[in-house]
Amino acid sequence: MKKVFIHGWGFSKNIWKDYFYLDDAEFLDLPFHGESKYQEATTLQSFAEKVSQHIKEPTTMIGWSLGASVAVLTAMINPNVKKLVLVGFSPKFNDEKLGSSPSMIKAFMLNLKKDFENTVKNFRITAIGKDPSCGLPQKEGSYLLLKDFIELDLTDTLHKIQCETYIIHGINDKIVNKEAAFFTHKAVKNSQLYILDSHHGPFLERDITEFACQ
Repeated sequence: MKKVFIHGWGFSKNIWKDYFYLDDAEFLDLPFHGESKYQEATTLQSFAEKVSQHIKEPTTMIGWSLGASVAVLTAMINPNVKKLVLVGFSPKFNDEKLGSSPSMIKAFMLNLKKDFENTVKNFRITAIGKDPSCGLPQKEGSYLLLKDFIELDLTDTLHKIQCETYIIHGINDKIVNKEAAFFTHKAVKNSQLYILDSHHGPFLERDITEFACQ
């Protein structure tokens, strides 16, 4: 089955480099990140619609963080998405329990405007313990995309997910509260939950092909 990988905000598709060997796999850059071809998509919904146009066969979508939200939105509009693998997913990021502290998010957005480069680099270190040096996203566009993510609330739509779903979350995640994983597991009927001894990017420490390639 085809596999589509979508990375998280502030990184690029190169974060998935350990999975580039997979057959029939596509690695997409978010708008305003890396080598993205979707620079006109300033909202997650518009990006999901662009992604959906190219999914014309049974597909597993593997999304990380903001990319996991894109995967969910794509699955909502395209029945060819047969499996979801959601890593570090938050159904409502601007929420203390289901995402991050609203006050911390507000401070982060202010810091992005003051010192974009160092704020992004510090975010990466907080998320995965290091800066992978995968290039900075485009400032204005990525800011708008992140703002849309902060305003997104999927809590009341998760029950509509019908496909097989794997929820993977690091117990030491400093970006998204692990309670988000339990909430999502309860809301998505056909889901399995895996809490791993890891940070925000457990796929960097554990091979997740056992979930993505079954």
